[in-house]
Amino acid sequence: MMIKTKLMKSTRTLISTSILAVGLTHSANAAEFFDGRVDAKVLLMQGYQSIEADAGAFENINTNMSSGFQRLRFNLELAVKINDYVTAYADLGEEPNDFGSDDQFEISQDLAYIDLDILGLADKADENTQWLFRAGNIVSTVFDYRGYSDGAAVQKNPLIGNSPIDFVTAESGIQTLWSKKIMGSTITKLNADVGLSVPTFFEDYGSDRGYNVFGRASINTNLGLDVGLGWFVSDLGDQVASREFANIQTAGLIQGDGDNYNFVSSGTNSRDTHAGLLPGLNANILQINAQYQASASTLLRAWAGIAKDDYSFVDSNGKQTVASKAIGYQEIESKIHYYAIEATQYIKPESLYLATRYSSITNASDGVSGDKDLTRFQVGLGWWVAKGTLVKAEYVKQSEGNASAGQIGSDWDGITAEISVFFD
Repeated sequence: MMIKTKLMKSTRTLISTSILAVGLTHSANAAEFFDGRVDAKVLLMQGYQSIEADAGAFENINTNMSSGFQRLRFNLELAVKINDYVTAYADLGEEPNDFGSDDQFEISQDLAYIDLDILGLADKADENTQWLFRAGNIVSTVFDYRGYSDGAAVQKNPLIGNSPIDFVTAESGIQTLWSKKIMGSTITKLNADVGLSVPTFFEDYGSDRGYNVFGRASINTNLGLDVGLGWFVSDLGDQVASREFANIQTAGLIQGDGDNYNFVSSGTNSRDTHAGLLPGLNANILQINAQYQASASTLLRAWAGIAKDDYSFVDSNGKQTVASKAIGYQEIESKIHYYAIEATQYIKPESLYLATRYSSITNASDGVSGDKDLTRFQVGLGWWVAKGTLVKAEYVKQSEGNASAGQIGSDWDGITAEISVFFD
């Protein structure tokens, strides 16, 4: 009976969402209904992988894996103009790599917020300056200028997988975002944002939880070069003394926002291919970001930083380990140095491109010996088959030293492919 009830609820939710999507898409073209104030976008992605770990992995079943197709990713994005100075956004998705731990097919709210135009509401609107107040499930990150794969939203990532040091997630909180265009100067735009969030996508009012504070500042230029700085601070460590290991809330961006590589021993929504050394309790991150548009066909990106935490994941012997092997936390400092470089080169303008990315993370914690490096090399091909339709193929190799932030426990590699569509 319980299974039948869940199935009926899921079916009703899916039908209702589908009707809403059709209605909103139709009404966006019918001024008499929503007066053009609702914008709906539909995204889908189907992936394939053939990946396997080398001998010596933490879990032996990861060394003998079959190839196969991944579950379809689906997103419905809704942008609503409440009035001239208030807007809202909601992303509804079926994302196995983010909400796939219970193996249920369900539509979840992945990202949603309300924006207030501060200058507009104060009757001081300026066409060159934007200042927003945002509340909801906000994006918490230290990187800039680039996209990453999140559910079916994959077309801003030139490759298939993300980087193992993509510090990004969505959490409940508030944020202010400011930007200003500059005329007659090499610098064409200034950007800044600051956010405050709780360390969960859901709700937690238990003792000693703490908050995350983060922000970014950047400049755009007319030279094709953009540079910026991102920072993050969390104060969540007091939970270690008052909560059980499984009930401790950690900063989600430390483990990334899900990847498109899956291993047998891991849940569909696990973060086991991401660097997993820092718990995200009393964490600090400082990262520099840059991109250079060398030509209409060539785009280069790079980022580098330092991240540390007052705490470490520990194993049954009380020694530092990674998230996938942890049974607890101890007040032992964990620290990494990292960098990544990325290049995209169009072979045929607006149609066919090559892309590559190299990421490197070093365990810089005190008293650690052995191979401390985690690296990932990715190379891929992208083909815009038609408008809004992208096919990608990629080869990936991740090398995990025995004292690194790697969570699989040995080197692994393989090929992946995906087809995605974006409709608006």
